[in-house]
Amino acid sequence: MKTIIYSAFAFLMSVMALTACSSDNVSGLALSGDCMVESFELDGTYTGVIDLSKRTIKVKVPVDFNGKSQMKITKLGISNGAQANMAVGMVADFSAAQSLHVTNGDLFLDWTVNVKNDEARITSFIINDTYKATINEEEHTITAFLPSTVDVSKIIPTITLSEDATITPMGGVVTDFTNPVTYTVKDNTATATYTVTIQTVSAPKAIFLGSAKATKIEDLVGEEQEACKWMLANIEQSVFVSWGDMANMDLSKCEVIFWHWQHQPSENLTDFETGATSTAMAYRNKLLDYYKNGGAFILGRAAVNFAASLGAVKDKLCANNCWGASDDGGDIINPGGEWSFLPNDASHPIWQNLVGGNDKIITTDGGYKISNCVSQWGAWTFNGFADWETKTGCKALGHGGDGAVVVWEAPAYNGTFGKGGIICFGSGCYDWYSPNPYESYYHENVGIMTGNAFKYLSGK
Repeated sequence: MKTIIYSAFAFLMSVMALTACSSDNVSGLALSGDCMVESFELDGTYTGVIDLSKRTIKVKVPVDFNGKSQMKITKLGISNGAQANMAVGMVADFSAAQSLHVTNGDLFLDWTVNVKNDEARITSFIINDTYKATINEEEHTITAFLPSTVDVSKIIPTITLSEDATITPMGGVVTDFTNPVTYTVKDNTATATYTVTIQTVSAPKAIFLGSAKATKIEDLVGEEQEACKWMLANIEQSVFVSWGDMANMDLSKCEVIFWHWQHQPSENLTDFETGATSTAMAYRNKLLDYYKNGGAFILGRAAVNFAASLGAVKDKLCANNCWGASDDGGDIINPGGEWSFLPNDASHPIWQNLVGGNDKIITTDGGYKISNCVSQWGAWTFNGFADWETKTGCKALGHGGDGAVVVWEAPAYNGTFGKGGIICFGSGCYDWYSPNPYESYYHENVGIMTGNAFKYLSGK
């Protein structure tokens, strides 16, 4: 049987070889030329830098040059025998990228021509791979607020610059920021000087609290670390505070405390307030005073029932449908099967400006591995959302397809909703960390909704 199959295959290959060599099938296409760009110049002064691998031509002009809309092509060198849609002497608008189409016989290549002003800017300034400084471009100042536990005399800044710019002194090395440090950025005709000031904060505007055992950011598990790093990079004057540091922490200026806890959730207050949370409970009265004085909370995962501990939920009721805790377990999301939940009121401030709209809240992307740690309210205990709100004194902000309340709002100590209140994210979709690589699109919504919650609770 094998011999018959082999003989048939050999016969077929011989027929194909004869057909390929037949003069009746020789193409008449002209494919022997090149479509390369060898030189490019504008206004007799500005020479293009040609990138063969990317097929781009970059022309740099002075920082104050404003004549890009009327530039003359004064040099254009292309492959022998080739033609182009641009020619020497032509005047064109290079305010935006232009396509240079080069043909040679039946071959063609498209090249992108970009005319860019010299630019000297610092576009981001990250401290110790964790804290994002705030850049004031008008005043050329950069400011960062760090916890008082950080040694500002031994800071390593990671600095991102505008294209082609250089900086002095260098980033990426240990630098003493006990006093402000001046950086000079240059790109040909462009020069800018930035003054960087780093201050430690004993009375922050926002605090991240992690697990009871974490004394520094590195002690947090991946889920908590990602949430913490997001806050430090996006919320001004925010710091990580360990529970051990809470004793001496000045909360007088703190607007929001963010406690996102990757731990086995509890379904009753006794379990919540004992065991792994014993360290945290030692400072419950201090945080209760903070809440009474108008301080707000964002609570995630196993931390949501702290709202009951503070008395913000009627009868100190706790979420009654809880599971999961592993940081690396869970499901890998298939493209097209992204996880989501539904808003109860799409006009609520925390659901604004989400990727994909706010008719449903999508938080995962294809390839994302989600731990699916859930702390929610099972619908079977209540007769609809109105009954749940009556019994808890809270507002249902988001629900699952089965009717479970997965995101909710507890009132401020004075009984009003909004500033000084508590937002609880109990949905398994509220997930910050994937041990698997993925391309982020919908996952940006986790940060967007959290940022909205910070603004809403601080009254901004």
